[in-house]
Amino acid sequence: MTNSVSEGAGASPDLKRSPRRKPAPSNAGRVDRLPPHSPEAEQGVLGCVLLSPNDCMGECVEKFKSGDEVFYDLRHQTIFTVLAEMYDRREAIDVITLQQRLKNQQLLEEVGGIAYLATLPDTVPSAANLRYYLDIVQEKYLLRKMIHTCTDVVSRVYDYEGELDALMDEVERDILRISESRVQSHTSTIKDLVKKAISTIEDFHQRQGLLTGVGTGFADLDKMTSGLHGGEMIVIAARPSMGKTSLAMNMAEHVAIEQRLPVGVFSLEMTSESRGFQSCNCGPRRAAWPSNSASSFS
Repeated sequence: MTNSVSEGAGASPDLKRSPRRKPAPSNAGRVDRLPPHSPEAEQGVLGCVLLSPNDCMGECVEKFKSGDEVFYDLRHQTIFTVLAEMYDRREAIDVITLQQRLKNQQLLEEVGGIAYLATLPDTVPSAANLRYYLDIVQEKYLLRKMIHTCTDVVSRVYDYEGELDALMDEVERDILRISESRVQSHTSTIKDLVKKAISTIEDFHQRQGLLTGVGTGFADLDKMTSGLHGGEMIVIAARPSMGKTSLAMNMAEHVAIEQRLPVGVFSLEMTSESRGFQSCNCGPRRAAWPSNSASSFS
């Protein structure tokens, strides 16, 4: 096989085919690269702790629910673990006490010695930007966790021999765990809670009885609750066949039709068609329902 259309004397060089070249491999799918991490942000977190341990260490413990594994550098993992132990025991934290604790546990040389510890407070001008450093370290940790989870999923997909639905459930559960790790709880002091309560009472007084949330259509209930507010979970409890669903649907219909606000209804006890018939019987107006089990007003 030749690389030219014709090898005759009169063949034009424009008609000759050049040898095929393999496309250059893309670096996008390489798995031998370093995982996402930010050594500067990790040093910034540790530096802030050494500059202001009483204010910063508590915020670090609250932010890093996964402990020292949020750090990529093994030296930083060891240093943070020792700092957390000293913080729990209410011990004084500075470069000297940290160095002594690491020396007692024979870990000082593993983290770079006193020379490396002394450089950590100098990596940040102050502890004011600790929150930004924490967010960077947490973000890189979640990216590494996502890579690990996705790599494990690919391996399981190739070797899986069971039911597809079971595998899908496992994959969804693993991804959901990563998403849940982003949710951070916030601890409020009693001082902040009292200030917020006083502000809410003053807002009620200024409104002169007007609702602060979404009205339900039941005047007595709205007077007691001041409407439905975001972040609340309201449970309607009663014996069977007492009208719990009808009450909830009346509220949803009032919000959708009277207040012109979108409402979503998710039911596990009946289909969307049955819910549509019930909506027609609950009120004089009709609402349009989609064909799936999740219904919505608009």
